[in-house]
Amino acid sequence: MFLIILFGVLIICINVILQSVITVFSLKYLHQFNSKKGEISIKAVLFQTSLSVSLLTLLHGAQCTIWAATFYFNPNIDNLYSFKEAIYFSLITFTTVGYGDVVINGDWKILAGLEAINGIMMVGWSTALMFSYFQIILKKNISK
Repeated sequence: MFLIILFGVLIICINVILQSVITVFSLKYLHQFNSKKGEISIKAVLFQTSLSVSLLTLLHGAQCTIWAATFYFNPNIDNLYSFKEAIYFSLITFTTVGYGDVVINGDWKILAGLEAINGIMMVGWSTALMFSYFQIILKKNISK
């Protein structure tokens, strides 16, 4: 079981690295965009918000796909019959919905719990990033 947990922690680390890269890229881009003089228009805020949320959604989709590949290509997990089913299982686990209609067998089900923990952390991190962005906008527009 220790090796299974260690394997799950490795997948979490890969997702944390992905999230870190996107966070640094996003903050750098948003800082450059917001460092222009004058107030930021509503149109620009809507564009930046839409772009940021879309990027974060794609990021979480990629993170779920990494988990799905982990489940699907693991020879010890034999009850995920297609990659589509593995993606579905990963999405409902990452978001902690957990319908229970698709489950994995054996000792490897501990990975599902680790994915749920990972999902909570990554979505929370993305929420914090968006909140930080809105603080930057408000500070710039209210201080004038």
